[in-house]
Amino acid sequence: MSVKPNADKAKSPKGATSAGPVSLPSERKGSWVKVKGGPVVAVVDMGTNSFHMIVCQASPEKDHFEVLAKVKEAVPFFRRSLSAHYIDEQALRSALRILRDMLKNAREHGASYTMAVATSAVRESKNGEECLRRIRAELKMDARMISGKEEARLIYLGFLFFLTQFMPHMKGRFCIVDIGGGSTELIVGDEKRIYFAESYKLGAARLTQRFFKKGEVTPQTVQDLHNEVRGVLRPAASGISAAGGFDTLVGTSGTIQALAKLDRVSSGNPHAELAGWTIPLVRLEKLVDYIKAFALKGEKPKGVSADRNETILAGAIVLMETMKALGAGELKVSPHALREGVVVDRFLQTGWLDAGLTMHRDPRSMSVLNLLEKYQGSFEHAQQVAFLSQLLFTQTRGILHNHPEEVGHLLWSASMLHDLGMFVSRNGHHKHSYYLIKNGGLLGHSEEEVAIIAAIARYHRGSEPKVTHEAWYTLDLEGRKLVHDLAAFLRIAEALDRSHRQVVRDLRVMVNASHRDNKVLNLLLSLHEAETAQSEIWALGEKKAFFEMHFQVSLDVLVQADALVSAPPND
Repeated sequence: MSVKPNADKAKSPKGATSAGPVSLPSERKGSWVKVKGGPVVAVVDMGTNSFHMIVCQASPEKDHFEVLAKVKEAVPFFRRSLSAHYIDEQALRSALRILRDMLKNAREHGASYTMAVATSAVRESKNGEECLRRIRAELKMDARMISGKEEARLIYLGFLFFLTQFMPHMKGRFCIVDIGGGSTELIVGDEKRIYFAESYKLGAARLTQRFFKKGEVTPQTVQDLHNEVRGVLRPAASGISAAGGFDTLVGTSGTIQALAKLDRVSSGNPHAELAGWTIPLVRLEKLVDYIKAFALKGEKPKGVSADRNETILAGAIVLMETMKALGAGELKVSPHALREGVVVDRFLQTGWLDAGLTMHRDPRSMSVLNLLEKYQGSFEHAQQVAFLSQLLFTQTRGILHNHPEEVGHLLWSASMLHDLGMFVSRNGHHKHSYYLIKNGGLLGHSEEEVAIIAAIARYHRGSEPKVTHEAWYTLDLEGRKLVHDLAAFLRIAEALDRSHRQVVRDLRVMVNASHRDNKVLNLLLSLHEAETAQSEIWALGEKKAFFEMHFQVSLDVLVQADALVSAPPND
């Protein structure tokens, strides 16, 4: 049976007010698992409090997707990592067990692809990347760490899909507040773009551990928590105002949904639809007082689930202070957040979703171009180097490497950004490029991918990788192999635009069959009319040693006599 995108299946009573739900379309009929043409994917949100999995199938019409299953399991061991900054063996074994069960469930629902995304708990742990490598190795699943900004982008995508499908009447800018276990994200955007996106260490579990140690709540610790949240949100409110503000405040994820359920009961509408439910600030303040009264007595508030009652007070205070800081009189609830955003992103990038969201299909390229513009990089030189590196990468597949096309995008990104460090200084600019890329907030990429892109750019010149380099020792063996291969291509491509005049119009890579014992590659350059390549040929002679030693080949360059003739490349 088809499952509606929202988990709450209760129907709205007649006469619901404007402070109640929005109406959603009726449930679609039929077994979508059996429909041909729409792939099934599963996404696991590895949160601090719990792991959530959603299994979805794209529609053949590419205008929506159906939720086939939702699975949730608490992960209390993960909370310790917020203070210890380390995921111990017990927590990792627990995570592996949960993920193994979820992976089995996803396959039973026909999922051909499963991705797990790790947020603040893993992001802040010293061994976070090591734990993800173990998950990938033992379970053979795609597990990746995402930055706070990338988390915000995916939350935005999740809500944007909900907006276009179920709340098309809502116009103007919106601000999303997503309160998780380790962090809170604030995103301002509209249907076209994001104007503000930041992640703050204001997660409900994090603040509970910090202010309510051993579950002890006092008037003083409550006041201290209020003051802390206000202090963090003050610059956030200023940033949102500077970005142009917003028209509607939207809340996502578990804490806000738990508060909405309490608000439904207190408002006399316990069975109203949760999606689109509106919580006025005045009612939220009463809810905070209600939860606080129970907590001060050491009791659990009625109407809150067991896995949520430990952190609900901190989460409620964060939401209330957020609404006050932003001057919002009410908040609308969205059932879609991070995991739905990952699904939307996956279907968009694989061409299985349109729904008016195609402008968001390629966030990776857009974020690279935005970073290049931010640090005033030479677009013409960057574009030429990226063009040449892609030709080298494509034409040597099966000869020097067997990397898939997806890896080529990492090379393109590094090529576009390799000279970013010139913004800081010409001397050692490759090292500055590494730092700026690593901390530039590239969207659409995992943290591991950002590290690889930064390292490729780091080695576009200068010495070979060394174990003392941060860009090298932080990578695993697979990442090092990738960086070494792609940096070798980048060095050649960069040399071929030494003059920054984009004189090379095309190039072909040819294997010299007469040298069977020692593989020789000929680069046949086709130049623009009336151009010479003296600077490029000289630079290639200076920089090709890295490439030749790494791939164990000899590299020769030839300039095509007739620049107007261009034969098709040999694949």
